[in-house]
Formats: sequence, C-alpha cells, structure tokens
Amino acid sequence: MINKYPWIFINNKKEVWKFYLNSNGELMYKIMYEKEKWTEEKVIDTGIIEFAICVEDELIHILYVNKRNEVKYCRRKEEKWIGERVYSIRKDNFQVQDLKAVILQGKMHLFYLLAAVDGSKRGILKHCLWDGKKIKLYTIQYIVLSDKVNRYYEIQLNKKSYIDVFFISNRGDELSLNYCTYKHSWTEAKRLYGVQCDNIIFKVLNTNYAYNIVNKIKEGAIYSLEHVRIEENVSMKKYQIYKGSIEPVEPIMFYIDEKMFTCWHEGGRIFCSEYKFGKWEVPVKFNKNLREPIKSYNFLNMGNTSGSHIVYGTEDIDLCVFTFEELVENYISAVEEEKLSSDSSVGAEDKGIEEIKDKFKRICYENSLLKEKIDSFSVNMKKKKFIVQEYEDKINRILEEKKKLKEHCNFFMEVKQNVQKELDETKNELEKQRMFNNNIKNDLNKKSKDNKLLKEKIDSLIEENARLKEELDFERSQSLVTKLFRKKE
Repeated sequence: MINKYPWIFINNKKEVWKFYLNSNGELMYKIMYEKEKWTEEKVIDTGIIEFAICVEDELIHILYVNKRNEVKYCRRKEEKWIGERVYSIRKDNFQVQDLKAVILQGKMHLFYLLAAVDGSKRGILKHCLWDGKKIKLYTIQYIVLSDKVNRYYEIQLNKKSYIDVFFISNRGDELSLNYCTYKHSWTEAKRLYGVQCDNIIFKVLNTNYAYNIVNKIKEGAIYSLEHVRIEENVSMKKYQIYKGSIEPVEPIMFYIDEKMFTCWHEGGRIFCSEYKFGKWEVPVKFNKNLREPIKSYNFLNMGNTSGSHIVYGTEDIDLCVFTFEELVENYISAVEEEKLSSDSSVGAEDKGIEEIKDKFKRICYENSLLKEKIDSFSVNMKKKKFIVQEYEDKINRILEEKKKLKEHCNFFMEVKQNVQKELDETKNELEKQRMFNNNIKNDLNKKSKDNKLLKEKIDSLIEENARLKEELDFERSQSLVTKLFRKKE
C-alpha cells in the first residue's frame, strides 16, 4: 500500500494547508484560514506521480516526481510557488514509489523506491542528498519485492542526528526486516528479524535505548499487531497488541509524556492501547459519535524538520485532525469511564483490594523495568569491556609492532651506515681513479704533443734530406757533364 494520503500542515497562525493529488495527477492545495472556510483549490503542477513535503524556517518545501521521472522542487515564498528541476531519474523499466523527504543540517534528503515494472520483483532503495546546488546519489540497497508486503521502508532520525532506514526484502524463506544508517555514507545493512505472513506493514519508533517496531500481519483470516523491541542491537522482545478477524487500519506508534501508545482505526472507531507494566493494555475504542469516516493524513507542523507522521482525522466542510495529544486524552477519558462504570458495581473492600493489586503490579513492573535496565547495562558493560579489551589488544599489538619497527629501523640504520661507509670509500677510490686517469690523460696529451713535434721535425728532416739529395744529384750530374766536356777537349 503506497502512501497516497493527503498532507496536512498547520502553521503558527493556525492556518490549515492541505496538499493532495487528484485523479488527474495534478498536485493541488487549499487553505483553511477560518473554521469551515476553505479557499478555492489551486494547481501547483501537473503530471505528478509522487510528492513529499518538509517545513523549515517557516517555508514549505515540496519535492515531487512527474511522469517523465523528473525530480522537481518548489517552495512557497511571498505568496508564490518558486520551482526548479533537481535531476532526472534515468532507470528504464522501473517506477518511483513511496517518496519521502527530510531536512537535516540545512540539506534535503530525498528517499524513494524504484520498483521494477517487468514483473521481476526487483527493487532499488535510493537516497538523494541535495544542498540546493549539488546532488549526491546513493544506492542504499537492492531489495527483492513481494506481494505480501504493503510498505517496504521507513526512515527515522536517531539521537545522533544520523538517518536510520528500515526496509523489508524477500529472502525466499522469509521476509527479512533490515536496517542501515547514514553517517556521511551508508553502513552495511544488518538483519533484525524475519516474518512469514501476509499483508505486512511496519512502523518504527526510535528511543534513546531501543528500536520499537509495530508489525501488522495477517495469518489466514486473522490479523495481528505485534510490538518488537530491540535494545542496543542486543536483546529483542515481542509483545502482542491486538489479534482479531477485523483488519486494523494504519497502525501508528508514538510517545507522549514518556509513555508509549499504539493506535489504529477500524469500522469508524479509533482504538488505542498503552504499553504498561511490561505489556500492552486491552485496546480501548473511542470517538463513538463520529459521523464522517476516519481518514489517514500525513501531518507536519512548523518547527518539525524531522519529517512527517501519520494522523487520523475526519473531513466534511470542516477538517478535524486527531493529534497524538488528543488521542491520548480521549484514551485516558475512555479508560476512566470504563473504570467508573466497573467501580459502581464493586464494593469498597473490593476497591481496596484492586488498588493494592494495582500498586503491587506497579511495583512488580518497576522492579522488572529496573531488572531490564540492569540487564541492559550489564550487557552494555560487557560490550564496552569487550571493546576496551579490543582496544587494549590493538594498543599492545601496535606497541609490539612499534618495537619490531624500531628494531628493523635500527637494523636498517646500521645497514645504511655501512652502505654509506662503503659508498664513501667507493667514492674516494673513484676520486683517486679519476685523478689517476686525469694524470694518465695529461701524460698522454703531453706525449701526443711531443710525438707531434717529433713527427714535424722528422718530416722537416725528411724534406731537408730530399732537398739535399736533389742538390747532391744535381751536383753529381754537373760534375759528370763537366768531366765529359773535359775529355772531349
């Protein structure tokens, strides 16, 4: 069952704003400034399939998805709607479902489920973080859908201002309820428990020490509401709230004055039960004189940036919304009426006995609470001791590793010194060799020059010898000619 309920917002001026999708996919709104006087309904945008609303700094913020799978944003400012496109969801064969939004530390967190339309039962749980300029997209989890589940996920802000997401996935042999947390990135999903029933809806209520989950399930023709309490991810307890053949519609769980209540409606009546003395009281019905059928609404108010919650109400010309405080007031009045009617048939002695029984129950319950807290503290102390022991072991390992590293460092320093010494010696040898080579080179250059001079002298002597030889040969030939001439004479 996808949440298509209208949204109701009441501002500081007690003006009632109603936002809803009509049958044509138009996002509409109207305002009630005075009782039973609505303004004309007006269109914000058309072709819408999902939308969610947040309130911050007296501004209404609307995020919605249209038929083109565009995520768009608009806000109400100075009597006008100002809109812009955020991004497009590019995922063929998937449909956007169950859009949720929350503002945390000035940033918009948008959640939605992509459900396959090809019959493959594939689902993708997505998270979009938007600061007004940039977006970051996260895939929280791939899940397997089931015909037995009517609502797949819930979001909660925990005590550390982180975001918890609880979701159901079909594991074949069971429908598993899991959760993970956003701490600037998403943690690994953890399984809480499994169920094997039909018509499953769950609601989550975070407290300082525990997750409280109410499950609506159906086994055969019997409907049940069960409360699962999980303390510090350690212990889990189950309590039955309701069991019967009539379907409880849209169960809700909430805290008022440190007391926990669960409400639902059926057949035009609202039922309420209180968690008391370690069990749920018999449900009490009230609002017996309502003429209009009870409806469910997404409700938010000014100053609540942690998201919306579901409330009940009736609507005709006027709109009557039952807040959590009003539900508790009606519940207390109904319980007192029943008590008065039963007291009229009980004697004074029996009344005293009943009072003693109540006091005894209260004492036993308080003792059981103290025992639970002691057990919880003991478990937490064991966990913390285990964590401390782990840290001590880690510190010891680090110290041991540090010691080994120091030894290795000393060894490497010694090796380095030896290497440096050898390197210095090698450098000295190389310097000596370089000087020796330079000396040899200088000697060779000198000898080369001497050889060159000697060669030049030899060449000069050879030329001188050749010249002298030529002169000698000439002189010889002259002498021979002279002798020949003398003989002829």
